[in-house]
Amino acid sequence: MDFTGKVVVVTGGSSGIGAATAKLFAACKALLAIVGRNEERLLAVSKECTEYSGNQPLCLLLDLTEKNSCEEIARKTVETFGRIDVLINCAGITGAHSLFDLTMDNFDDLLALNVRAPYELTQKCLPHLVVTKGHVVNVFRAPLRARPGLLALTMLTDAMETFTRSSAVELAAKGVKMNAVRPGYTRTNYMTGLNVNLEETFEMFSGFLPNKTVIEPEEIAKTIALVASGNLPNLNASCIVVDGAASVVFNAPASYIEVIRIC
Repeated sequence: MDFTGKVVVVTGGSSGIGAATAKLFAACKALLAIVGRNEERLLAVSKECTEYSGNQPLCLLLDLTEKNSCEEIARKTVETFGRIDVLINCAGITGAHSLFDLTMDNFDDLLALNVRAPYELTQKCLPHLVVTKGHVVNVFRAPLRARPGLLALTMLTDAMETFTRSSAVELAAKGVKMNAVRPGYTRTNYMTGLNVNLEETFEMFSGFLPNKTVIEPEEIAKTIALVASGNLPNLNASCIVVDGAASVVFNAPASYIEVIRIC
C-alpha cells in the first residue's frame, strides 16, 4: 500500500497497536502526526518512523482528555502538513469493573478517552477530511459478548460501534468514510505495571483462544492500513473484528477473569 503524500493522524501512537500502526504507515511513505502521552516512547516511535520513510513525524505529546487537545492536534497537523487524509482513533484505556464497584470517577475516565476523545477529534478533523475525501478508522478493544467484570467496556464498545456506523452514513454524502477495527487479545503493553508476568499471561491467554495465539499488533496495523487505503471503495460503516474467532466461541475460566479484572 502506498500512502505517499497522505497525511495520517494516529492517536495512542507511543505504544502497542498505535505504535505499530504509525510505523507501518511510515513504511508506506505517509506523513505522520503521532499523538501520545509518554514522551520517551513517542520519540522512539518517531525515530523509527523517520528511518522507515525519511520523513520526520509531527510528535504531539498530549492528553486527549485535556481541554483543547483535540483542537490542537487538528490545527498543528494542518499547519505542518497542510491537510489531513486519514484519522486513526487508536488511544484507549481498559479496566474491569462490575456495576457493584465501578465508581463514577472510573466510568468518567473510561468514557473520556474511549468515547469522548475520538468523537471530538473526529469533529475537529472533519473539515479537512471533507476536503480530502478522507478516512476515519476507530480502533477499540472490548468484548463482543457479555462477560463478568467488563460492563463498562462493553457499554463503551457499543457506543463506539454506534458512532462508527451512524457517522459513516452521515458522512457518506461528503465522501468521507468511517470504519472500525476491533482487535482481539493482542500482545501490547496494556498490562505493564501490574503485578503479572506479561509473557506468562499472554501464554495463558493463548491456551484459551481458538487459534491458540495472541495477536501481534502488526497484524492489526495491517488491517487498519487496508481499511484506510481506499483499495476497498465500498467499505464503509463496517466494524472489522480481528480476534481469531475468540468472540465466537471463547469462554474464559475464572482464573482468566481474575487477570482481566486487575487489568
